[in-house]
Amino acid sequence: MSRREQVRERLSAREGEHGMRLSRADATPERLDHVVLEQAALGEALASLSEELRKLVKCLEETAGRVEALDAKVVTTQSCVVKHAALMSELARGGLETERRVEELENRVRARNVRVIGVPATVGDTDLIPFLENLVPAYLGLNAKEAPMHIESAYRLPTKEVGDGARVNGAGTVLMTLSDFWARERILRAARACRATKFQGPKVSFFPDLSPATHARRQHLMVLKQAFVKEGAQAYVLYPAKLKVLCRGQTYVFRDCTSAACLLDELRQERLTMALIRNRLGLLVLGVLVTFVLYLLLPAIQHERFTSRAGSHKAQARAEEKGQRDVNVTILTGTIAGSPSILFREGFLFQRAGTPSPKRLEVVFLHGQAFTSKTWEDLGTLTLLSEEGYRSVAIDLPGYGNSPLSDAVSTEQGRVAFLQHVLKELGIQRPVLISPSMSGRYSVPFILVHGAQLKGFVPIAPVGTQEYTAQQYQQVQTPTLIIYGERDTGLGAQSLQSLQQLPKHKVVALPDAGHACYLEKPREFHEALLAFLGELQ
Repeated sequence: MSRREQVRERLSAREGEHGMRLSRADATPERLDHVVLEQAALGEALASLSEELRKLVKCLEETAGRVEALDAKVVTTQSCVVKHAALMSELARGGLETERRVEELENRVRARNVRVIGVPATVGDTDLIPFLENLVPAYLGLNAKEAPMHIESAYRLPTKEVGDGARVNGAGTVLMTLSDFWARERILRAARACRATKFQGPKVSFFPDLSPATHARRQHLMVLKQAFVKEGAQAYVLYPAKLKVLCRGQTYVFRDCTSAACLLDELRQERLTMALIRNRLGLLVLGVLVTFVLYLLLPAIQHERFTSRAGSHKAQARAEEKGQRDVNVTILTGTIAGSPSILFREGFLFQRAGTPSPKRLEVVFLHGQAFTSKTWEDLGTLTLLSEEGYRSVAIDLPGYGNSPLSDAVSTEQGRVAFLQHVLKELGIQRPVLISPSMSGRYSVPFILVHGAQLKGFVPIAPVGTQEYTAQQYQQVQTPTLIIYGERDTGLGAQSLQSLQQLPKHKVVALPDAGHACYLEKPREFHEALLAFLGELQ
């Protein structure tokens, strides 16, 4: 390229750059105008936002004022509620006082009235006054001359309703009004002295005319009086409606039934407490007597020396072959101290003196929800096992039988600790544990944790087996006899599915038996249990 051409290109390039600079300079005012317009729009938006914020602040201030006003109204309302509650309480007391005064006034109005029951129906209404003026003194032994009696009015009271609401006048009740109060008192005192008289056959009785409220309260007090008498207290119903009670070396007078009922409940609770104490003392005395009798009947007898031991061995062998047993079994009860105290039953084996007592396998029986330790005694299980040479013990679980309920067994750990405490207090080591139904809450977690402390385990359709894993069951090495009824398709089948995971288990299904299979088939149950115990020895 020639130098002239190079110069031209450079000039052209410079002219292009200059043109671009000119175009940019021309565009700058437009951009400034655009920025100014946008700034103005932004200012308007900010002004609108500020106005909205001011409105919001104003609304918040108004809301705060309303909240304060509502708080003040709430405080005022609460004070009004307190005042109204006090007024209602005062009104209730006033209502009771008004009822008492109305009742008292009504009794005062009736103070000269006497109800006469048993007046013959043959006496007409017009002849009632002269008839009663002659009847009352004659049959109550009153001296009409010394204290004359004047009857102002007398009429029969309707006794019942029949038919379409028509009332019939009975022949029994007559209401008579006397001229003064003391005449009525003389009649009532004389009537109480002779209790009742007879006039031409029917019984004639005299009663005061009380208001309905007083009469109803008197009837309730009569019922309470009989209840107090049954509890060994002295009780009297005073006129018109009061109850006088003599007990605890004190005298109580009640005008209302509620207070009297509270005292009656206290007396009943005291009687139950004393009865429980007496029963425990009786059991203690019985235990002392049994111990004393055993001390007398089972003295240590020295064995006779035989010149020929061979003869004695032969005699003993013949006795064993014949199955002779010089034993007697008695079921004794006792209490395990603790919180709670636990009642237990144990088969006590009486043997003829000199009979050897081999070391016995120990068997502990739990029970289901509807049963107690008495079930095993009634079934004959405790006696049977004692006769077979086993130590048999049954306990009442907390909340059943004679064992009180305890919060200590509300958890799984508490139930396991409870069984450990029972075994320790009874001096039992490595027993065979029999556990039906509900008692599975105790036995299943116990065998999973302390299975080595048991010689054997006999679950009978226990509950709670599905709460544990197969791995937990497989770690237990305790010999187990699973017993259930063939007709127990519920809990029996469910527990069998879980308990089959135990490595050393046997299964016995009692034919034609339900959930409580040991009660429905006791012979088959005892045979299976004895066979299992024989294998453990």
